[in-house]
Amino acid sequence: QWRDNDRWDSRRWRSNSRYDWRAYRSHNRNVYRVGRYYSPYRDYRYRRLNIGFRLQSLFFGDRYRISDPWRYRLPEVYGPYRWVRYYDDVLLVDTYSGEIVDVIHDFFW
Repeated sequence: QWRDNDRWDSRRWRSNSRYDWRAYRSHNRNVYRVGRYYSPYRDYRYRRLNIGFRLQSLFFGDRYRISDPWRYRLPEVYGPYRWVRYYDDVLLVDTYSGEIVDVIHDFFW
């Protein structure tokens, strides 16, 4: 998952069968049925975000953090990185800069 210079490499973990979240989700649907998402801002609406976009810190606070990535068959992350829920998507965010370094759209139901 990590490159030599400590940057995230999404291709590595996605090709590792340990992290086959799609197959796991098809057999464990209830794990991916999470409650309603509440944005940190009242009038904020969903926008499809991609790698490189920078988030404000409220979007990756503890309320949105995925504390047990393995539960969803996501790899463990270290240092400034954090898996967070963003509506039905999952984002990997560098908490120092707010930059999205990996994204899975339509992850949750």
